[in-house]
Amino acid sequence: MSNNLFPLETKHFFIRPENEEMPLEAEWSICLKDGEQKIGSICFEDAVLHGELQISVTLDPEYNKADYNREIFFAMSNFAFQSQEVREISTKCRYEEENRVRGLEKAGYVRRETTDGIHHYSIKKQKTSWTGMYIFIGLIAGFIIGITVSNLWMGTLIGIVSGAIIGILLDKRDNKESTI
Repeated sequence: MSNNLFPLETKHFFIRPENEEMPLEAEWSICLKDGEQKIGSICFEDAVLHGELQISVTLDPEYNKADYNREIFFAMSNFAFQSQEVREISTKCRYEEENRVRGLEKAGYVRRETTDGIHHYSIKKQKTSWTGMYIFIGLIAGFIIGITVSNLWMGTLIGIVSGAIIGILLDKRDNKESTI
């Protein structure tokens, strides 16, 4: 990862790793934008295991609000999903931590299970879908070809089939890259 990625900047915070060369192994600090006061930390647990990255966030009590949690978890998921090997980010929080729960849900995390009063939340990397877009482009190109050769049905059919084939091939390529 390149050094120009840091610090991550949100509306209220600067978030940066202590070791910029190995950000997923280092502890991160959460600092206020106005004054650089450290108000929390972030740790990645177990690095990346089977495409899953576990994250733990600790905030000072006065900054443990739903909107702040949303900002932090959203920024960290955007950063982590830039890595090809990360496909899911998970975290834990206690049932009583209402601000953390609301912040996670606002950031797009989904509760997967609850065990012993601890909620397990995660967010999954969205897969790309080129097929739909290329079918649509193929439909338009097919209409144009059909009008040109005076056979609208044949042109449309050729356009849709070729668009579907291109989209499927691109989706397969993206899926292979994300599993490597």
